[in-house]
Amino acid sequence: MSMVFDSIPVVFAELVIGSPQWTVPAIIIGTVLTFLVLWNYSTSGGRRVRTAWLGVTLKLFAIALLAVCLLQPMQRGERPRPRANLLPIVVDTSGSMELKIGRSTESWRDRIESDMSADSPVFSSMAQLFETRIYGFDKRLSSASEVADLRRGGTGSRLVENLGELSRRLEGRPVAGVLLMTDGNVPGVAEELEELPDLKFPVYPVIPSRTTGLNDLRITSTTVRQTNFEISPVTLAVQFAIDGSFPGQAIARLTDVALQSVVEEKTVPLRSDEKTFSVSFQFRPADVGLRFYRVDLFREVDRAAFDKLDQLMDTPSSETTLVNNTRLIAVDRKGGPYRVLYVAGRPNWEFKFLRRAISEDAEVELTGLIRMANKEPKFSFRDKEVSSTNPLFQGLGDDAEETAEQYDEPVMIRIGVKETEELASGFPKVEEELFGFDALILDDIEPEFFSQDQLEMVRRFVSSRGGGLLMLGGQEMFRGRAFGDSFLGDLSPVYVSRTDIGLPAEYSLKLTREGMLQPWMRLRKTADAETKRLRTMPQFDSVNVVGSLKPGAYQLATVSGGDGQAQPAIAVQRFGRGKVGAITVGDLWRWSMQPDPQNPDDAAQAWRQITRWLVGDVPRRAELSVAPGPDNDDSMVLRVDALDEAFLPLENPSITVNVIRPAGDSLKLDAKPIGEIPGAYTVAYYDDQPGQYTATAEVRAEDGELVGTPTVGWTRQIAGREFDTLGVNQALLQRIAEQSGGDIIAEEDLNLLSRRLKSEKVPVMETWVFPLWHRGWVIALALGCLCGEWGLRRLRGLA
Repeated sequence: MSMVFDSIPVVFAELVIGSPQWTVPAIIIGTVLTFLVLWNYSTSGGRRVRTAWLGVTLKLFAIALLAVCLLQPMQRGERPRPRANLLPIVVDTSGSMELKIGRSTESWRDRIESDMSADSPVFSSMAQLFETRIYGFDKRLSSASEVADLRRGGTGSRLVENLGELSRRLEGRPVAGVLLMTDGNVPGVAEELEELPDLKFPVYPVIPSRTTGLNDLRITSTTVRQTNFEISPVTLAVQFAIDGSFPGQAIARLTDVALQSVVEEKTVPLRSDEKTFSVSFQFRPADVGLRFYRVDLFREVDRAAFDKLDQLMDTPSSETTLVNNTRLIAVDRKGGPYRVLYVAGRPNWEFKFLRRAISEDAEVELTGLIRMANKEPKFSFRDKEVSSTNPLFQGLGDDAEETAEQYDEPVMIRIGVKETEELASGFPKVEEELFGFDALILDDIEPEFFSQDQLEMVRRFVSSRGGGLLMLGGQEMFRGRAFGDSFLGDLSPVYVSRTDIGLPAEYSLKLTREGMLQPWMRLRKTADAETKRLRTMPQFDSVNVVGSLKPGAYQLATVSGGDGQAQPAIAVQRFGRGKVGAITVGDLWRWSMQPDPQNPDDAAQAWRQITRWLVGDVPRRAELSVAPGPDNDDSMVLRVDALDEAFLPLENPSITVNVIRPAGDSLKLDAKPIGEIPGAYTVAYYDDQPGQYTATAEVRAEDGELVGTPTVGWTRQIAGREFDTLGVNQALLQRIAEQSGGDIIAEEDLNLLSRRLKSEKVPVMETWVFPLWHRGWVIALALGCLCGEWGLRRLRGLA
């Protein structure tokens, strides 16, 4: 292991003299003895000069050493006061620490318990010098008397947050350092590094000695996309990665949890030169509403292990672990009924085919309001005995004539109304009536048909209520300054053209690049198939000439005549909370009357998809949503939005949320208002049990009226997010060590930590004095020098 202690730092102590009064006598005695030794050797005579000088040196060194001892030299310095400083030992208790990587028979957690047991030499040396404290963490920080007492198999690994919590707990306490024993596998590593707290103590992460042999196949992410594309309304994309070597192929299986049936199973070849793969499923749920699915990823040899998901952690397999090979997914296909109001300026074929197409969609209800005749002037002179009823209704009987439109009112036909009085006076005049619909289709009708209040109400229907608006071309639509200057002109995604009427021609429809990217605009799975389909469509004769697109609008289809010049055919844009679409082709009914013999339902399918786009994402009076808690503590925040009939914040509602847990039991919660957001209420829910969760809100008005019962669902995975990556995240641990002033320690070098901390400056130190002269080796060295000199003299025959 390269990241270890290269050397133990030394703190040099101060050298002091214990008996300074002996300085002069020691110098005098040493000088006299030195003179006597030199005189003795000079007068003794001898042929061996080198031997003589060696004897002189040994004797003088012994004299100097004894002279220095007269001064009582001592070493004085600082050292950590025994057991006055804290040494927290922080152990990761999450489930990923239980993995046995490679051929090891012990997990990282097993080795930690062995290394940090009360009777181990490493722990004993730490306990003698420091006050050791044992902490464990996964989602929360806990303490214990011994490492063996810490729990195992925790979910989550909130490393950075728990280091911050430990820093707050130990604030003001003398901490020599923190011994961190973890694999560093935490969710959101990039964000965690930026949010690393300012620790007041050094952190010493420990790296296990055996980290190789990782062999893992894991799901990294799943993405659910729901569309209005009838062939594949739900697309599930699964991304997965491999560590190690996996020859052959992997099997991805999608299962409907409620039905316990396999929806689809696919095989994915595993190439040795790639580490990331993806697979997608396209399927239609059996019914609308909330449903749960499970994705399993495995090799054929491990297929049987997924029959018992609760035993995946302990099931022997060809991988390091199987718990990260499965994901639960919630799919919520919002159900209806969605209500669409169709308003036409004159009877036409378009409504017939539109109504026939939508009748096949059980979630959409179409209500028609069709003008059969324009209003007549009030100043028409008639005999008083002549009925004032519009001539269109005369002769139908007294009852019919009494309820029929007068001369100064247009003749309107209502089709598909829910109640007898609904739309009895024509187009809604109050918001409560119009806002009861989710979408509005205006077909070939002039702005003058509406009052100014009604036009302004249509604008609020889109911008504030969030409804969908579709404008269909015709003689009265997209024409003149009257349209451009009205609220309809403001809502339109295209500008009004200076040319009122286009020249008769045969126009061909073509999807733009943006149109090809919108699933609700396509009727085929691939772009090539869609291009071929467009060639089989009939040509159109009636197209409104319009100006350019407005900023922020998208052109999804164009038409081109004989001159080849393209002009907008279908354009859309967002407007406030809602959406607006414009179809400039005035005779789309030709498509239904001249269908492709091989695909006769294409026109009807296109109408259903366009309608589903209109009503998609339109808010209801009662909405329930769920999102992870802001503190990343695995809590879920449920939010309820309650609105009245005018889609304004509902005053004083009664809101209860019923949560059904994976085991089937339920829990009722009371939502509290969000002060800064009128009409919004929230409640936090925490549960770490893996599985599927369903929450249903009951929203009642102040008078007890039931506003709605929206439902939402979410899942909690069998494996925590610490299994998203396996092995040891050494980069994160190195960053923590550097920012805190600590260092990385290899497992085999744990015994060096006590020596290092002992030699470094810690919060609580003590002064110590060490006598250098009062040591046995000093006397032994002096006697050794004197004996050596005496031996040399004997060798020369002078002793």
